Amino acid sequence: MQKQFTGRTRKKKTSLSVKAADVISKHVITIGGIGTIIAVSTVCVFLLWVVFPLLKQADISGTQTIPQVQELQAKPLHIVLDEYQLLALNIYKNGSVLCYRLDNGSIIDTKTLFPDKSISASSYSFEDNSLFLGFSDGSISIGELGFKTTFIDIHDLPESVQSIKEGDAVPYESGMIQRISKDQYRMRTMKTDFDDPFTTESSSPVLLLHHVNSSRGLFYTALYEDNTLRINNISKRKNILTGKVSYKRSGSNIDYTQRDNQPAPKFLLLSGLGDSLQLVWTDGLLLRYDTRDFKNIVVAEEKNLVPDGSSKITACRYLLGGTSLLAGDSSGTVQILFPIIDEEKSIDKTVTNLVAAHRFKSENKEVSAISTSQRSRIIGVGHNDGTVELFHVTSEKKLGSIKPSSDSGEVYDVVFAPKDDALLVMTANGLSLWKFDPRYPEITLSSLFTPVWYEGSPEPMHVWQSSSSTDDFEPKYGLIPLVFGTLKATIFSLIFGVPIALLAAIFTSEFLNPKLKSHIKPMVELMASLPSVVLGFLAALVFAPVVADNLALFLTIFITIPISFLLGAYLWQLMPYRFGLRVQKYKFSVMFLSVPAGFMFAYLLAPVIERICFADNIILWLDGQVGNGSGGWFFLLIPLAAVCCAWIFTVILNPALRRVSAGYTHQQCAVLDIAKFLTAILVTLLGSYLGAHILTATGFDPRGHIFDTYEQRNALVVGFIMGFAIIPIIYTIAEDALNAVPDHLRSASLAAGATKWQTAVRIIIPTAMSGLFSAIMIGLGRAVGETMIVLMAAGNTPVMEWNIFNGFRTLSANIAVELPEAVRNSTHYRTLFLAALTLFIITFILNTIAELVRIRFRKKAVEL
Repeated sequence: MQKQFTGRTRKKKTSLSVKAADVISKHVITIGGIGTIIAVSTVCVFLLWVVFPLLKQADISGTQTIPQVQELQAKPLHIVLDEYQLLALNIYKNGSVLCYRLDNGSIIDTKTLFPDKSISASSYSFEDNSLFLGFSDGSISIGELGFKTTFIDIHDLPESVQSIKEGDAVPYESGMIQRISKDQYRMRTMKTDFDDPFTTESSSPVLLLHHVNSSRGLFYTALYEDNTLRINNISKRKNILTGKVSYKRSGSNIDYTQRDNQPAPKFLLLSGLGDSLQLVWTDGLLLRYDTRDFKNIVVAEEKNLVPDGSSKITACRYLLGGTSLLAGDSSGTVQILFPIIDEEKSIDKTVTNLVAAHRFKSENKEVSAISTSQRSRIIGVGHNDGTVELFHVTSEKKLGSIKPSSDSGEVYDVVFAPKDDALLVMTANGLSLWKFDPRYPEITLSSLFTPVWYEGSPEPMHVWQSSSSTDDFEPKYGLIPLVFGTLKATIFSLIFGVPIALLAAIFTSEFLNPKLKSHIKPMVELMASLPSVVLGFLAALVFAPVVADNLALFLTIFITIPISFLLGAYLWQLMPYRFGLRVQKYKFSVMFLSVPAGFMFAYLLAPVIERICFADNIILWLDGQVGNGSGGWFFLLIPLAAVCCAWIFTVILNPALRRVSAGYTHQQCAVLDIAKFLTAILVTLLGSYLGAHILTATGFDPRGHIFDTYEQRNALVVGFIMGFAIIPIIYTIAEDALNAVPDHLRSASLAAGATKWQTAVRIIIPTAMSGLFSAIMIGLGRAVGETMIVLMAAGNTPVMEWNIFNGFRTLSANIAVELPEAVRNSTHYRTLFLAALTLFIITFILNTIAELVRIRFRKKAVEL
């Protein structure tokens, strides 16, 4: 088809520079857009790359079978593993201690402890390498069993040792020497340092013995063959002149009677603080004694660990920290029990009951040994068929399963290396050493996003607590409190900021004088340049203390200022019509007089409201110490009552009033509007009052939910300050969207007789809805990613409560706070990246939903 000639020819030609600029601009914009997409995708890929190892399984490999020598075939009392995996030592019931190499099993050193005594019981602690030995004559010896490190100068060594390669080790004297650098050698030897046995309260053989070295002191408990059960606090004294060691003991006998027709208890255990003692029989009976007061030791609890009686308890010990009790039985099940407070029986929260919080069921045969890691909450469970299974207690994650050989026999012991990088397994048929990398056992999808039963908690909970000052700390990596805090901060800031920003944009676009608009809009946009750290500083050090001291006044302001604005608008209508047109340009200035008026009303009403609604002290009322819930319900129901009242007036009352006021003058209509407004206020307050008393009478109290104990740095402060941070963004984009609506739509509406307000509500806002929603979502994105305001003004406490008067912690604030510390802990470090990935996903989902909604609004606008 040929082009038609219009009668005119184009006289000017496009210059080459313009064409070149167009081409260059097109390609630069294309590259920039693609680059942005690639950059965002790369961030997501990097986060996934860092986070992915958290979900990898533990690595158990590199087994090394230790040649069996005659001396090592017997079952030892205890096995101690060298942290450098050069040596191990076994102590046997006859008192002999054998130190042997792990590469070939050859004996390096031997020693016999107390050859003239017979060991009848023992207790070993990996935490300080302390060993208690109980003898058949009732005496007890305290000592240390482990390894000693000595650094030797290269010139003090023979040439044969000097020539070994870096990292290699060779036998030297009574130990192993290893070259750790060019000129440095490390010597590892056996350390057996024991004091002379001391007599105890009984001369009968010691049947069971256990000790703990806690912050309360050194405690030990012993059960003797004559049924004497004793607990002692012991302190060691050494004479400076003679070097003789003596012990000072204080303790008490425990009321204990042997069960009829039953053997003696199989296990005797002290808790980590020495405040609880457990006796466990093979049939599952557990007696727990409260030993906090030696003068009043009582049975705190009697519990059956195997209620059905189908199995026997075969292994029992404490987990790291001495709070959680591990019990394995002949069915292959291991249960983990710890005490929780009995709320019904305990007024002062001192009565506790044991609960089986975790349970590991194995398909293998009975449990023959249970071992615990020396630095984490990993346990090794050995079975009588030679299988060893590894679990992480908190996350309930199975780390793996090993079996030294098909005919390895019963597992005698499983020993974790001090650094958790190796396992020494002793079975009836020999020793084997396994390389072990637990990786990140605390992390599973379940432990991150579902409730976990942590030690001491009454029930499974969502908790984030990544670090502590003690080695036996149980890391808590629940991300839900951080997600909750992020959403809480976002919701409260949007509740405050969105209405103000949108109403300001509508007023500026549709009602404000263009001259004033040219000054005011840039000023509002400049607010976006305020650094968030400055806003957070003001919130924490200025605004939060002021709100805490004048909380009732601050809450009253939320009611009085909107009422003052609306009342001022209705009073403006009382002016004669022509006079009102002449002073229209001063309307904006006069409007702000309602702000000090609102403050004045709030100042006068706040003491009255606090006395009537909050028993004259809102802080005590929030804490539940005074008053009932009606005052809180009254404030909460005001918005709902106002909406209901507005609907009733709009649907029912307004049509009737329009018919009645058809012949009214301008001032008569203004008086009617004021009367209607005042009536609406009274109806709203009356409705809130009645609703509050009805809810209170039925037993509902807002305290403990959205209202609770007041903290100075709280969600109310954050919502208010962060609202100011998002107002400029929402306002600017919303105002631009409203201005983008074609003027002919406004003109047509006004020409049809609509007022400016009707035109804004029914024509402009529906047409610009796509842009308004985009403004809100951009403000939401700003709130979701905010760090410094939340960090400084929210208390930074990862709790899951909707209470508007307490703090919280968000994902972004958590990353900012813990990242410097997390670099020293790989699990913590990668978990923070997981928090960042979670924040990335939340933002992506919200933006996707926002885009879908925006497209829908745009289609509706096109239809309009």
